[in-house]
Amino acid sequence: MMLIIKARMQVYPDIIPEEFIEIGNVSISYFQIFIILGSIFLMVALALFIRKSKTGKVMRAVAEDKEAAALMGVDVNRVIMITFVIGSVLAAAAGVMVGIYYTQINHMMGFIPGIKAFTAAVLGGIGNVAGAMLGGYFLGLAEALGVLIMPSEYKDVIAFGLLVLILIFRPRGILGEVVSERA
Repeated sequence: MMLIIKARMQVYPDIIPEEFIEIGNVSISYFQIFIILGSIFLMVALALFIRKSKTGKVMRAVAEDKEAAALMGVDVNRVIMITFVIGSVLAAAAGVMVGIYYTQINHMMGFIPGIKAFTAAVLGGIGNVAGAMLGGYFLGLAEALGVLIMPSEYKDVIAFGLLVLILIFRPRGILGEVVSERA
């Protein structure tokens, strides 16, 4: 994209009105409601796709044991390609939501959110869609509350500190399961 649009910020069009809903002392914007509902919708759709569709069943089989799935006639490379396409579509949806929220985009805007998405997946448990979503909300809450006691410049330190702590004390994540090693 940098070759096409150069290394400049691009303005994202205002799609959703910048209005707020007041609930007591808390105000939440339509942007934030859209992002929360959109992320929940995408998580539920992904979870249903993985649990209920034939392709999802094949994806789970390949994730469990590539060689056994290949012996059963599964085109493992095709499944891996489909998985990357789905991941790319979800990343694009996240990019659109970030663009709507910040009203600008650039070629480097996904780097830190991508690392934080990995952190959320590790927090929730790798391979667990609901766990990754829970990990994301936990990470966001930890960052939001962390800036109350320390300067906001340290919110990335909070995120990556949580990653280190989870990897040390609970490497399978919050909702992760112990998977037996094959001999």
